[in-house]
Amino acid sequence: MPSIKQKLLDRSENLEPKGLSWILVVLLLILLSVAITYFGASSPDSFSSSASPGVSSRPPRSYSVFYSGGVFSPTNLRIHQGDSVQFQNKSFFPIKVASQDSSRSSENLGFQTSKEILPNQEFSYIFQSAGIFNYYNERNPNEAGTIIIK
Repeated sequence: MPSIKQKLLDRSENLEPKGLSWILVVLLLILLSVAITYFGASSPDSFSSSASPGVSSRPPRSYSVFYSGGVFSPTNLRIHQGDSVQFQNKSFFPIKVASQDSSRSSENLGFQTSKEILPNQEFSYIFQSAGIFNYYNERNPNEAGTIIIK
């Protein structure tokens, strides 16, 4: 039968590896928090602090809406304020793009009815105001589309 002294020595030997493993876990957690702090800091070329909240600092983009076979493609388009849209007529007949929503004045978005767009020609417009712009071909109101401006 082992003595009390022998039992205490056995217990202390068993505790040392457990204590060492806890020290390693704590060190790993400290290293992880340092890495998150270091790599989580914003880089100088990420977002500029001078940009106002909610306003994108990306450059304006240009999008195309093609009309062919009685269909606008894409029918639905999401863009940002300041982006331009080119309505390109790829059909054999002239079209005229007009604002569809009569409850909201098209002046709210700054879009006036386009001039007649002849075959293989285009009409460009820069959307400056956020909102939903529903449009259609004046020559056939069933041919329509939507542009969502963020």
